[in-house]
Amino acid sequence: MSEPSFDGADREVGPVVISGLHFGVAYSAGQDSTALLWVAARQAAALGLGVWALHVHHGLMPQADQWVEVARQGVRQLQAQGLPVSLRITRLAGAPTQGESVEAWARRERYRALAEMAQAEGLDLILLGQHAEDQAETVLLQALRGAGPAGLAAMPRLWQAQGLHWARPWLAQPRSSLRAALQASGLPSVQDPSNADLRYARARLRQQLMPGLVQAFPQAVGVLGEVARHAAQAKALGEEVAADDLPLCLAPDGALRHTAWSFLGEARRRNVLAVWLRQHLPQGVPVSLLDRLMQEWCGLGRRWPAPGGELRSVRRLLRFESSHQTK
Repeated sequence: MSEPSFDGADREVGPVVISGLHFGVAYSAGQDSTALLWVAARQAAALGLGVWALHVHHGLMPQADQWVEVARQGVRQLQAQGLPVSLRITRLAGAPTQGESVEAWARRERYRALAEMAQAEGLDLILLGQHAEDQAETVLLQALRGAGPAGLAAMPRLWQAQGLHWARPWLAQPRSSLRAALQASGLPSVQDPSNADLRYARARLRQQLMPGLVQAFPQAVGVLGEVARHAAQAKALGEEVAADDLPLCLAPDGALRHTAWSFLGEARRRNVLAVWLRQHLPQGVPVSLLDRLMQEWCGLGRRWPAPGGELRSVRRLLRFESSHQTK
């Protein structure tokens, strides 16, 4: 059997790098982000550009201090090879809000910290190292939660947020391609023990379900990637429909008006409600919350707990109030 090649991974990064003259790589010092940093640094050097390695010290595990040292070592090795890499490190502070999981808090704060570091260095693009197997796992996790198109769309390849461009150039690349790049780089990397911790749903899926699924259906990873792309198209279509429906259902202060909303058909009501909730709940819209509101919101006074706060129905108007407002 021939050795896995990282040619595909190499090709995927080039066009993304060219699109942003000032860019960084989310660099945890894990295997995937290390491979991405090496490939991106080589591409940047060929174009006469520099790249920032952005490391977030989350402080959640005893190994976090060691990971910082591995990140520093990796960047020093790249610099010794003449590659234009600089390192910036930040440490998370704070704690999850009431009812928020540690994983959700860490993910949200990591993206916030990455954005702050990028903006401080004048960057306009951040690359992330998720690959095809990560995308397939995300689709399955969302399906097992009963998600609709917004959830099944999983991780976008390109998007804009917090004044920055974000890209996952390797969403269509297999893990084997990234491992080949990592081996070729000769860089040190770390293993996150949470990836094997069966207390976490993704770890259970990765360790217990995916091997058997891929053995039974070798094309499963690619097919699940197609599911994500189809769902993303359905999500985009829903947002286009909501662009017409939602303004008709909004009060001047942005609250959702039950009277106008209730005149829509069921599918369009759910679509408008989902889009409106996504605008107010950046942490994500639980399917259970969307289902409850569809069944229970009749315009009368009522409250529903939501990530980061609560929803209130008063005088046939639905509003979101953050946990800071409700204290």
